[in-house]
Amino acid sequence: MRPAAEQAGLGKVLVLALGTFATGTDAFIIAGLVPAVAGALHTSVAAAGQMVTVFALVYAVGSPLITTALANLPRRAVLIGALLCFALVNVCSAASQNIIMLGATRVLAALCAGLFAPGAAASASGMVPPGRRGRALAIVLGGTSLSTVLGVPLGLYVAELTSWRGAFLFVAALAVLAAIGIAALLPAVEPPPRIALGERLALLRRPDILSILLVTVCANAGGFSVYTYLAPLFQGVGDAGTVRILIFVFGLAAVCGGYLAGHGSDTWGATRVLTGSLVVFTINHFLLAYWADAFTTSVLYMVIWGVAGWGTVPPQQHRLVHAAGPAAGIAISLNASAIYLGIGLGGLLGGYVVQTAGADHLWLSAGCGGALALLLVPLSVAAERRTAAARERTTEATAAS
Repeated sequence: MRPAAEQAGLGKVLVLALGTFATGTDAFIIAGLVPAVAGALHTSVAAAGQMVTVFALVYAVGSPLITTALANLPRRAVLIGALLCFALVNVCSAASQNIIMLGATRVLAALCAGLFAPGAAASASGMVPPGRRGRALAIVLGGTSLSTVLGVPLGLYVAELTSWRGAFLFVAALAVLAAIGIAALLPAVEPPPRIALGERLALLRRPDILSILLVTVCANAGGFSVYTYLAPLFQGVGDAGTVRILIFVFGLAAVCGGYLAGHGSDTWGATRVLTGSLVVFTINHFLLAYWADAFTTSVLYMVIWGVAGWGTVPPQQHRLVHAAGPAAGIAISLNASAIYLGIGLGGLLGGYVVQTAGADHLWLSAGCGGALALLLVPLSVAAERRTAAARERTTEATAAS
């Protein structure tokens, strides 16, 4: 490709990344707004935190359903429509007068995000040469990672200057900008061959795939039982900007952790990196009661959590690609649903802990989630080996006949 063509291709990918940046910011920003939302809508902190749960669970279940249902529509129109609907729903979130209305808008926002993100990744992959698809996907998916580093802290800063409602308007503005960029730069793309929902879900009947996904669910449930309630957890550590700083630090550490784990999986093997990450992740969370007493130790806790927590993502994807073979793309999409399912369950679990024992006991839910994920790793490895052995026997029998 000539330099001018390369720059044009990069611009198309970047506007898609802006879209995933907007949807990622929306998914995670509520964690820093929980006390403000609870006060404004006259509800409990635990109930306000369930807005994270609602978004995550609807995304986990709804994304494969709505993506399959609209698979035959022109992809460019779907992407633009999803972002514009997403922006409108966020405006409605900002205008919410009670927790029920806010919950309803979170449902719709999750469906729009669940429609946009897979389509954006597929579009980026389809409009660049095969040798550049990995980089294109990294840029688009990196929009979600960048949202934890930049989008959420920026949105929380907007909330400090205005109110929690301003944060949702900020997300809506990002979505509109991305929609305009896609309309201006993205060419018309034919929809790919439709994959039936049954085919997408068939992998869940395989013990090796299911056991790997359960590790993802448990690890994210543990971590996000804390993330959802960061604001009440650290409210005694500093001023109103403390959570924004901690989330920024967490995001930077997460990006580093993902990169290091990806490199480590190629060097030392995915299972070793996953196990090491989960050991550090679990110990760190069990020590949360000690970390959360001061700002310095809270920063250290967030750094370790970011590196170790996001250090589980590349090895998990590596294991899924290896186990699923030709169905690797479907397996990775199921892993995305498993991540959001874990986030949703974490919000439920954390809400229960906050409501019954207080935010200072979140170490229990987070540590137990990490420990359960760690215990599932050898079980999932055993399931992988049994499946591989059965496949080998089938191949040998077929060759012999």
